[in-house]
Amino acid sequence: MGDTAGSTLSLAHRYDQALAALVPFFLNDPNGDAAVAREAAKSVLDCYQAVTPKELQLATEVVAYGWASLACLSAGSAVKDVSIDEMLDWQDSAIKLNRLCMKSTKALEMRQKERTKNPKAMTPENTRWDEGAFQLGMNRALEKVMLAHSKLAAFMAAMAPVAPKPVPVEPKIKFPILFAEQMTPFVLARRARH
Repeated sequence: MGDTAGSTLSLAHRYDQALAALVPFFLNDPNGDAAVAREAAKSVLDCYQAVTPKELQLATEVVAYGWASLACLSAGSAVKDVSIDEMLDWQDSAIKLNRLCMKSTKALEMRQKERTKNPKAMTPENTRWDEGAFQLGMNRALEKVMLAHSKLAAFMAAMAPVAPKPVPVEPKIKFPILFAEQMTPFVLARRARH
């Protein structure tokens, strides 16, 4: 692939698109700091050293599927005491997302090896960003992350300590003061009259 201004702009544009797609994965709640999340996404994405748009797409998918898989495992661990079936569903989702992550990882490694062996064989056709596959993958992973975050938020809210309800204080019943008396027939007869 030649280093033309068009391909550089295209890669820079795709890089921004990839970072924007990854920001929600790095936010713990909707009110989180997007700038910090973007920096975290950037540092993780840069580890993959993507050079072509296709490599960048695959690296972004690897990150998204990996984070979604971890979110599903967290949600599954949160519900394990409540519902075994729900825990197993979350684990099943994590396994499926991990398979997609592994598939994208293998494809990325294969593309990078091909580029290293024969850089002149890189054509626009085999380095092109697949927008449909990218959007499908991001939506699938983001849906699971959002569901997992909502499940974890509900779990944490349920685990929050509840303020103790005030215990109603019943009025004290006043008993007449009784003196200790020796029980004689005279005392018993007097108490029987009252």
